[in-house]
Amino acid sequence: MSASKVVVPTPDEIRAWPVTVSVPIAGSAWGIGQRGSYLLARQGSFPVPVLRLGGTLRVSRAAVLAELGIPEAAPTVREDAQQAA
Repeated sequence: MSASKVVVPTPDEIRAWPVTVSVPIAGSAWGIGQRGSYLLARQGSFPVPVLRLGGTLRVSRAAVLAELGIPEAAPTVREDAQQAA
């Protein structure tokens, strides 16, 4: 059995996620695979709060962005130029 490689999303890809995502999709932001994500969620050790909606586990995009220190909105070209100056 081979281990599957987790593709870590870019900040812009995370910003494009819906308001809530599945535990494995959220886990990918930290390079955590599906099994590890569900294990951490069951243990209460997932990096951000996990929402139980009926029988479904979801994670908010805003919580992932905040924990990773990524602003909700992408910097504008003008903000980038001001930071470089």
